[in-house]
Amino acid sequence: MKSSKCAFSTAAALHRVFIAPIEIARPGQSQFTRRTISSTTTSTLRFTSRAPRLLLAQQQKCYASSAAAKSRLPRDDEIKSWSVTLVGEDGKLQDPRPTLDILDSIDRKKESLIVVVPGEPGTPPICKIMNKEAMRMAEKAKAKAARGSITEKTIELNWAIDGNDLNHRLTKMKGFLEKGFRVDVVLGVKRKGRKATEEEAEALIEKVKKAAGEVEGTRESKPKEGKLLGMLTLQFEGKLK
Repeated sequence: MKSSKCAFSTAAALHRVFIAPIEIARPGQSQFTRRTISSTTTSTLRFTSRAPRLLLAQQQKCYASSAAAKSRLPRDDEIKSWSVTLVGEDGKLQDPRPTLDILDSIDRKKESLIVVVPGEPGTPPICKIMNKEAMRMAEKAKAKAARGSITEKTIELNWAIDGNDLNHRLTKMKGFLEKGFRVDVVLGVKRKGRKATEEEAEALIEKVKKAAGEVEGTRESKPKEGKLLGMLTLQFEGKLK
């Protein structure tokens, strides 16, 4: 029992010497600690409140850059397969090769590795090395051919057209534009009837342009041709769906 009492006394002495001074100083330190924690918590909250916005902005940027890639087959660094099967210049399939080795062997400024047939589990995709300039020319020719196949329609108006007839014809014009048609709006003079003033003629042109602009994707494909209060043509082109 004496040894236990001695140990207790020793522990009490050690507490008085080392622990008590720390406990006495603790009130001042806790105030500093609270300020530090409060400051840290505020900074953390500010950061976390910004984090969702920063993450959303990064996601939107990533989506914008990848939207075009999703509309076509992968190419170059978009190809995730470890190996691919190349189509040779003779049109024959070669043995599968590591994708990175092929990318390292081509001139990336002038050539591109394009997936032509997507791969399947256990089967690498089939790819072809394409000249970028040739690809641009092919895409341009394709766009030109698409423009050449656009259906053309004509809407005839007279400068003194009444409001009901005008609304009917503008509705018809908008229907053509929504289908991606090219529409020529021809304004002319009616042989019989009231003649419009110059102010009315200019207002009519603005109404036609406003109606065409209400169809999303419509553009004025060429400048107006002709003479005010004479024969004048406006041309609009709808967006192909």
